[in-house]
Amino acid sequence: MTRLLLGFGIGALGGAVFAVLHLPLPWLIGSLVAVAAARLSGVPAEASATARNLLFGVVGIALGLYFTPATAALLLANLPVLVLAALATLGIGAALAPLLVRSGRVDMATAWFASIPGGAADMAMLAASYGGKPAPVAVSQLLRVCLVVILTPNLMALSGLHGDHPPIATALPFDPAGFALLYLAGLAAAFGSVKLGLRAGWMLGPLAVSAVVTASGHTLSGVPWWLSAIAQVALGAQLGAAFDRPMLKRLRRFLPAALVQVVLLMLGCGLVGLALAAATGKPLGAVLLGTAPGGVAEMSLTAKALGLEVALVVTLHVTRIFLVALLTPPVFRLLHRRGSAARAVPAAGD
Repeated sequence: MTRLLLGFGIGALGGAVFAVLHLPLPWLIGSLVAVAAARLSGVPAEASATARNLLFGVVGIALGLYFTPATAALLLANLPVLVLAALATLGIGAALAPLLVRSGRVDMATAWFASIPGGAADMAMLAASYGGKPAPVAVSQLLRVCLVVILTPNLMALSGLHGDHPPIATALPFDPAGFALLYLAGLAAAFGSVKLGLRAGWMLGPLAVSAVVTASGHTLSGVPWWLSAIAQVALGAQLGAAFDRPMLKRLRRFLPAALVQVVLLMLGCGLVGLALAAATGKPLGAVLLGTAPGGVAEMSLTAKALGLEVALVVTLHVTRIFLVALLTPPVFRLLHRRGSAARAVPAAGD
């Protein structure tokens, strides 16, 4: 318990410092950086996965408030664009896998599931089931999320990619009873989603409940800024707590290749976003965030902070999550038979 409180306290302090400096997405990024730095310095700071999962509900409810009836109808009309963006992002990750085989000295199964944007635990488990090494996959996925979370908001803020969409969640009045009803319903949806195998369900369940209620023309409650900040600190602390010196030492030969892979993935996804925005006329900032290889929570919170179309970003990422779960294993089996994974270059770790 002491280590958990220490981790949350360090994360909150980091978030407060970033907020005072007026940096983008301060509570999430500040918490991540502070806790990661503390861990790498030998401080026994930890984070609670349970607290993060429960507070994901706060983030999901806040994001669901952007799904007004008009927004929901517009997104349904643009479903082909959502699918195309998700497929293009997945295609880039798959195309980069052979490069990671050579540069990271890992087998194809490890490289494939390390290159596809997905959940760290899910991709590591799938890699192991196809003869790959789970540790490099988990580290690569973690590096991807952390780098995208740190770099994307700052790059977009520096480039002036802001929007004029108001922060709906914090602008709406906070009704404790209405929020409790939304949260309990969202928590039930989250449990159901996780039971069905959707690890992102801790956020997507509450998001779906909030979005359905909002799209029906009803508003039960807003989400105050302080509650959103607490949730973001917990999320950032959990990401930062995944780093430690033994892990970095064990995979020291793989890490440079993984970092290059993440940068190339970000650049490729950025080009997809530019092309889609030009072809469809959609707002560039929102499309870039929607195709960025980050997590749905982090990229949607970035859209919220920058005044961009949160609903568009959320649906782009949700579409990708669905397609990752649906397509990644069968496409790997089609392109790389299990036997080819055994003819691998020596792996980076286990």
